[in-house]
Amino acid sequence: MKKILSTIFLAILLLPSGFQLWAIDIGGEFRIENLAFKPDRSQSDTTFSGNDLLYGFSVYATAQITDNFAFESGFFNDDILRNISYSIFNYREKFLNIGVGPFFGFFNATSTILKSGISTSIRLELPGIAFLHFRSDSTIGGRLIETGDYIQERNDIALGYYVKNAICSFNLGSKKFTQKSSQSLETVDSLTEYSFKTEIFEKNTPYTITLVFAYQSLGKSFIASGTTTKHTLDSIILKTDINIYITEYIQFYTNLESSIYTFGQDSLLGISNPGPGGYLFRSMTGIKMNLDRFIKPGRFF
Repeated sequence: MKKILSTIFLAILLLPSGFQLWAIDIGGEFRIENLAFKPDRSQSDTTFSGNDLLYGFSVYATAQITDNFAFESGFFNDDILRNISYSIFNYREKFLNIGVGPFFGFFNATSTILKSGISTSIRLELPGIAFLHFRSDSTIGGRLIETGDYIQERNDIALGYYVKNAICSFNLGSKKFTQKSSQSLETVDSLTEYSFKTEIFEKNTPYTITLVFAYQSLGKSFIASGTTTKHTLDSIILKTDINIYITEYIQFYTNLESSIYTFGQDSLLGISNPGPGGYLFRSMTGIKMNLDRFIKPGRFF
């Protein structure tokens, strides 16, 4: 482990001299959803209509610097974590892939323009057989003192295996945003997901399809004077991801999460299949460009 970390930091120091701009993939995506609580939701609101649409934009870039060393960075807007940015330096050696880098929350409160943190990831893999993946993102600081202070946390665990023309995995993911909304109130937005994912592909086919069956628990807690009021929506979810290579250097992808059944818990107990026509969803669409293939020799000159 010490050798791997030393190699990562050495590569970071040498990055400016060896980095080539045309070795980058760049992308952007747009999301829209109604299966979410509004950031300014009040403690006294014990209803959920599903009529409010939340949306956001994200941009990112990835680069394969060498056979063993890669870099990824981006600015993301998330319904739970709000505005986040991270940069991860990944190093791969045989069956081990380790990543580390800075994680930031930005413009999530007027009193705190930038909140620093760290991203870490580890992936153990038996090529063509199975893999185990861990990732953790968290801002630094465990105490909320001033109004507007916040903590962002994200954790993902995946255990997967390979079969013919498919990659299957069991996944557990959680996201949490804790903020001191006033001197007497803390709010906690959270999402926990248990899922089974199947990524289907075929050699020499310009698209892949991913199907995900998931159970999600969406929560918003209000903590004041030692008393907690919690609004919870639990959902059975079906996700579909489609990735299509439009050309050799442009990739289009879309994701749709549809609620099969949603029901309220805690202060929302009794709510069943809310939303327009009983339909709740999350949707995301994006496009990615491979600059290495786009600016290949002879394309423009």
